[in-house]
Amino acid sequence: MNYNLKGKGIFVFSDPAGANSVLALIDNFLAKGKQHGKDFLIFTNSVGIFSKSYENIVKRIEFNEGKAKRIIDDFKPDYIFSATSMNDFEHQWRKLAKNNNLKTIAFIDHWTSYYERFSFKGETVFTDEIWVINDVAKKEAIKAGIPEDLIIISGNPYYEKVKRFKPKIAKYNFFAKYKLNPTKKTILFISDDIKRSFQSDENGNCVLGFDEYTILRDILQGLKKLENKIDYQKYQLVLKLHPRDEVDKFKFITDSIIPQNLKIHILPKCNPLTINYYSDYVLGMFSNMVIEAILMNKKLLRTQINEKIDPLISFKISIDNTPKITLKDVLVDTIYKFLEL
Repeated sequence: MNYNLKGKGIFVFSDPAGANSVLALIDNFLAKGKQHGKDFLIFTNSVGIFSKSYENIVKRIEFNEGKAKRIIDDFKPDYIFSATSMNDFEHQWRKLAKNNNLKTIAFIDHWTSYYERFSFKGETVFTDEIWVINDVAKKEAIKAGIPEDLIIISGNPYYEKVKRFKPKIAKYNFFAKYKLNPTKKTILFISDDIKRSFQSDENGNCVLGFDEYTILRDILQGLKKLENKIDYQKYQLVLKLHPRDEVDKFKFITDSIIPQNLKIHILPKCNPLTINYYSDYVLGMFSNMVIEAILMNKKLLRTQINEKIDPLISFKISIDNTPKITLKDVLVDTIYKFLEL
């Protein structure tokens, strides 16, 4: 893996995946004795998308060209390293850095929307280096229109962190903090921000063929049909919300579909790696938490009923061995076998 970052750097991100990748690099810096304020600065325009343990080194600001220019002039970085979210916070930092002859590096943490991550309101700004996860991502990025000479296969520092992850908090204490029962088998449903992030077709349905609402509804309906076959007093269902989700996002669904004796817990915010690690079963679609579950070798069932497009089709970390269900007529039987095996 190529994490060749020399000198002082400013790091910017604005979504959870970008935060994960940037902060994994920062972990490597800290392990080598590098210091915040001396060797690096970190900025974001978002809240609640990273662990509180980083709050003393990540500063939240809305982008302002004058203020950002003063930060650059005062800190005198050797490079700007940006994540590549689908909004223009990082884009503005990249543009400013280019205008000030600073080296720019960007990391694409996924396998989607390569070109679009660098183009906003008709303005495209590529960085001097564009890091991608693997050879598949490189080929797709080139096909999408990113110049080949800019692309570097770096791997993903966050994935290495996930593979080594061990919670710092004991299961009993973690579950007590979120009022979960440590004696029950935990089914984790990983939500996502699909409805707002993907376009709709002419009928108003997500172009993927599913979204987080349709999938949770299908899963709850499937679980309800299994009330007489599974003793739900031995289980608990945890709905881990996306960092941008409202707490009551799924209330209209959970209030109308309630599997008997199955306790449902809503977790708007908690350490995603820890809840993933301590869960017995994981139900999800294609989010970064699903990728984390794959890397952690969790018992995972990807649930994408009525799928038209699978955004993880290019994912190459044991995805071929990860069960996935796309047909509703086999959902109940699949869930039963998934939970009872």
